[in-house]
Amino acid sequence: MVRQPSRTGGRKLLETVTATEFVRVATQGRTGPAILTCEDAAGNPVELFCKVSGGCDAGVSSLARESVGACLAADLGLPIPRPYLVDLSPEFADTVPDDTVRQKLLASSAVGFGSLRVPNQFAVWAKGNQITDTMVPDAAAILVFDAVIQNPDRRDGNPNCLVKGEELRVFDHELAFMTEQLLFWTPPWKLGGLSWVGNPGAHIFASGLKGREIDYDPIKALWSNLSDTRLTEYQTAIPEAWAGSEAAVQAALKLIRDARDNIDGCLNEVRRILT
Repeated sequence: MVRQPSRTGGRKLLETVTATEFVRVATQGRTGPAILTCEDAAGNPVELFCKVSGGCDAGVSSLARESVGACLAADLGLPIPRPYLVDLSPEFADTVPDDTVRQKLLASSAVGFGSLRVPNQFAVWAKGNQITDTMVPDAAAILVFDAVIQNPDRRDGNPNCLVKGEELRVFDHELAFMTEQLLFWTPPWKLGGLSWVGNPGAHIFASGLKGREIDYDPIKALWSNLSDTRLTEYQTAIPEAWAGSEAAVQAALKLIRDARDNIDGCLNEVRRILT
């Protein structure tokens, strides 16, 4: 499995950067993210996509789900753009020339969620793209991740995935973990719990992985090695500015813990839909 530079490597789970310049509104994205230039603690520039609470359906709870998903993805070795917390001061908001963006910033939490902007050589995953043998480990790990966290937002027409050659980058997990809103929800380790993943177009990698030889042992090992202590760190990484997101965070952590403790069942379900 390809290991991308999203691993924390001893750094804080979610590094905080300070917004310094508004570049433009992103051309894609349901929540209307902005491209910002920021500065890290060492004064280095960081260009990223930033989501703010005022652009999300569930406000700070959406940002918290996004953050928990990013922390989990990094620990699972998935190819995600590096995540950040973004300090959005009122003084910065006042410098934004776009009136709509400025008002959204002023009406949002003072902390946003950022994803490092990847090089322009990456293109959006298209329906006709093929999963090569080299890409199978990452594609399978991503599908298991999305299936377990109940992420419906990596589908045909809205892939939330970039590709360059055989490299992948995946992002956007704010709609994950919302099991309380799913009627007659079945846990992903129970028979039929992941049937939705096998529906046509429901996941960009499902059809391309069907019938392929997949080594699930590395995926199982990474899920099994998630400690309760580490999951608590996901919770403590959530900033105080996102007060009110506690229920969303607890629901996300419960799903992760339960899936970890029942990972064999989750993988059996994935095997079933990919047979």
